[in-house]
Amino acid sequence: MIDINELAHRIISEKINVNVSVDMTSGNGHDTLFLARLSDHTYAFDIQTVAIESTRTLLENNNQTNVTLINDSHEKILNYVKEKIDAAIYNLGYLPGSDKTVMTNSISTVNSLDHLISILAEEGIIVIVLYPHNPEEIAAVVEYTSKLSPSYDCMEHKILNKESAPFLITIKSNKKC
Repeated sequence: MIDINELAHRIISEKINVNVSVDMTSGNGHDTLFLARLSDHTYAFDIQTVAIESTRTLLENNNQTNVTLINDSHEKILNYVKEKIDAAIYNLGYLPGSDKTVMTNSISTVNSLDHLISILAEEGIIVIVLYPHNPEEIAAVVEYTSKLSPSYDCMEHKILNKESAPFLITIKSNKKC
């Protein structure tokens, strides 16, 4: 099966000149590390202290110092990030290897997307990894992205013959800021 996270990284790595990036759900830090290697500066959000600490350790072990770790909801992005964002990633759901009852939810995710869109740079990209265990959140993200203005290209990347496979939604700004 296609590694959905590898595909997400491949899509983002096609973006040239990534000054500022955001990992909206830092988890164990793999997306944060990827973005840090690609960007001048990366912000990483997570509500769980254990996720922030795991990300911090991974970054330290890989000598990455260009990351601001934020132990708060991605919904509060505008409280922390003031510049335009070139690339962002969401890996929705729960922290692998931890309490599966603590997970992202449709309300905070859609609110964070709305805030993130407001600071997305010209030709900026957002990649959202969605998992089938949270159908309410999937429905909310699909509805939100399908109603975005034509200033954005929204695409769904899905394995059609595997109903339980995770999939991606990408949002690319095509507006002139």
